Amino acid sequence: MISGTYFISLMLVIPVISTISYFFRHFKEISIAMSLATLLFTAIVFTLNSGTYSYFYLNNINRYILICVSSIYVFSVIYGTGYHRKLGESKHLKIHMSMMSMFAFTMLFSLVINNLGLMWIGIEGTTASSALLIIIEGEPADMEAAWRYIIIVSAGLSIALISIILIYRVFGTLEITALLSYSSQPSQILLLAALLGIIGFGTKGGIFPMHSWLPDAHGRAPSEISAMFSAVLLPIAIYAIYIIVKTINITLIYETTTLFSVITILFVALVMASQRDIKRMFAYSTMENMALILLGFVLGNVALFGSILIILTHAFAKAGAFYSSGNLIESYHTRNMFQIQNVIGEQRPMAYTLILSTLAVSGTPPFGTFLGEFFIFSALYSQGMGIVMAILAILLVIIFLSINYKVLKMVFSIAPPVFTPKISAQQIFITGATVAVSGIFAFLFMVGIL
Repeated sequence: MISGTYFISLMLVIPVISTISYFFRHFKEISIAMSLATLLFTAIVFTLNSGTYSYFYLNNINRYILICVSSIYVFSVIYGTGYHRKLGESKHLKIHMSMMSMFAFTMLFSLVINNLGLMWIGIEGTTASSALLIIIEGEPADMEAAWRYIIIVSAGLSIALISIILIYRVFGTLEITALLSYSSQPSQILLLAALLGIIGFGTKGGIFPMHSWLPDAHGRAPSEISAMFSAVLLPIAIYAIYIIVKTINITLIYETTTLFSVITILFVALVMASQRDIKRMFAYSTMENMALILLGFVLGNVALFGSILIILTHAFAKAGAFYSSGNLIESYHTRNMFQIQNVIGEQRPMAYTLILSTLAVSGTPPFGTFLGEFFIFSALYSQGMGIVMAILAILLVIIFLSINYKVLKMVFSIAPPVFTPKISAQQIFITGATVAVSGIFAFLFMVGIL
C-alpha cells in the first residue's frame, strides 16, 4: 500500500521538475501539464487523514490551503500563457514560467513541512522565487515594487526568525505537532516570541502596519502573479501566525492579534474610497480578507470554520478579480478605473466576471465570504465582543460600498464607443472558471463534501 508520504513528496517534486521547462521549446505545454499533475497529487493528499507523514504534517486547515495553491497554480499558468502571448517564446517568458513552478513549490512546502524553522525557510523562499515574477514586463515601476517587496518582507521575516529562535529556546523543538501539543506557561520570553511572530509573519500576510509592500507588488505584478499573491501566498503567512498563536497560548496574544485584525480592516475602510488603480483596489481588499481570516483563526470554533470558508471563496474569487483586471488593463491600456468605462458594452464577458468576483470577495450574500463573516461575527458575539462585532460590521459595509461602487461605475458608465482589442478566449475561460469554482468549492465545503 502506497503511503501518504509518497503522495506528498510527489506533490512537492513535480513543480521542481517543471522548472526545467526553461530548456525546452514546448515550455508552455510542459508547465501546464506539470501544474495539472501537481493538482492531481494535491487532490490525493487532500483525501489523506490528518496527522504526520514522516517530515510532513496535515491538518484541517493546511489541506484546504493546499488545494487552493495547486488550483490557482494551474489557472495562473494557463492564464499567463495567453496574457503574455505578446512575448512569444522569449527567455523572459521561459524564466517566468519556470519561476512560477518554483513559487508553487515553496508555497506547498511551507504548508506541509512539520517544522516551524523549515516553514520559515519555505516562506522566505516564496519571496525569492516570486520577486522575479513581478518584473517580467521590465517597467521601472515594476522594479521599484519588486525591491520594496524584497526589502520590507525580508525585514519582517527576519523578525519572525527571532520569534522562532525564542520558541526553540523555550520548547527545545520546532516540530509543529510537538509545539501544538505542549501546554506552555506564560512567560516574558514567550510573550515576546508571539509578538515578534505576529509582526514578522504579519508583514508577509499584509497585516497593518507592515503591509506597505502589498499594494505596490500586487498592483505592478502581472495579473496571474497578483492572483497567486492574494489568493494563496498571504493565507500561508496567516497560517504561520496561527501556529505561533496556538503554540503560545496567552490571552494577551489573542487580544493583540484581534486588535491587529480590526486595525487592518479600519485602515482598508479609510483608504479604499480614494483608490484609482484597479489592481491596488483589489490588493487592499485582500488585506481586509486576510484580517478576517486571522481573526477567525484566533477566535476558533465556528469562527475557524468561517475562516476556512473565506479562504476557499476568496482564493478563487480574488484570482478571478485579478484576471479580470488584467484583461481590462490589456484592453483599455490603463489601470485608472475612471478611464475604464462601459465595460458591459465593450467587453461583456469581463463585465460579468468582474461583477461576480467583486461581489464574492466583498462579502455579498449568499457568497461564501458573507457566510464566513457571519460565522466570525457569531463567535465575536458569543464571546462577549459585541462592540467589536458592531465596529467591524460598519467597516465592512464601508469597504463593500467603496469597492462595488467603483466596479459598477466601470461596468455600466455610459461612454462613446472606443476600439478595445478582444481578449483571448483562453483568458476569458480561465477568468470565468475561477469565479465558478469559487462558488462550487464554498458550497461543497458548506455541505460537508470537502
